Amino acid sequence: MQDYLFKYLVLHKNLCIPKVGVFNIENLSAQVDGTNNLLYPPSQVIRFKQEMVNPDRNFYDFLVTESGLELVDVIKQIQQFAQKVLTEAQDAKGAVLEGIGTLKKEHSGHLLFFSERPLEYLFPQVTIEKAISLAKSANMKQAAFKGQELEGDELREFLGQANDVEGGDNWWVYALGLLLLGIGALLFYYV
Repeated sequence: MQDYLFKYLVLHKNLCIPKVGVFNIENLSAQVDGTNNLLYPPSQVIRFKQEMVNPDRNFYDFLVTESGLELVDVIKQIQQFAQKVLTEAQDAKGAVLEGIGTLKKEHSGHLLFFSERPLEYLFPQVTIEKAISLAKSANMKQAAFKGQELEGDELREFLGQANDVEGGDNWWVYALGLLLLGIGALLFYYV
């Protein structure tokens, strides 16, 4: 049952387990740490709210389709699963929901949620020192050329599109080579 619940959470970005609460997947945008010159990639975090909300019909239809069971059996299994989670949450180890996290019950009766390891390890932070230095040099160039109109080679150099080869483009050399190669192939075939 846990596999189906995790799949539903990933597909629909929320999961409601009756008597337990609601799990949501929240998207976090990329962040810049200017002090350490690091860029953190966008990530997703699973959040939990302890609410007494009943799942919608789509949730049950999804479980019926995935498991191949009847609706009555699915509802019964969900209720048993919810009761099992609430019982295990009272233990010191807590109730482990595979792929989602762990729920532990406080003395006050409130459920604490500890998310499983986020996917940040797949997308590590990036050092942005080089990017910052490039941006600073571009700003300095822009300030130096402020008020002047750039044309031709100056504009291409400013945009980083300067020609490395002196004398311009030599496309005709490649075209001539292909022409000679084609004539040679025809002579070889017909002679």
